[in-house]
Amino acid sequence: DGVDGSCDVPHVPCSDDPDQPICLYKNQIDVFQMDAELAVGPVFARHIGHRLYRGEYYAMQSDAHVTFTRGWDDDIISQMESTGDELAVLTTYLTDI
Repeated sequence: DGVDGSCDVPHVPCSDDPDQPICLYKNQIDVFQMDAELAVGPVFARHIGHRLYRGEYYAMQSDAHVTFTRGWDDDIISQMESTGDELAVLTTYLTDI
């Protein structure tokens, strides 16, 4: 039908399969959905992401094209803490390498 499903709704109800990541971490996930024709680019999307920030100790934004590796979160936290600066910003331009 060409319509994407909501990324915050599990394929199987949580009552039937509570061990799905979307069920285990649903209280840690915020989803903002908008119609594609209202999207005006990545700067606006980052603004919306920033507006979702609620004082979490760590915050991150990524694009839909990112494939995460096992342990990526521990690695990034280690990199952040190694700066010794709680206001440090880690950034990168991802490549296919």
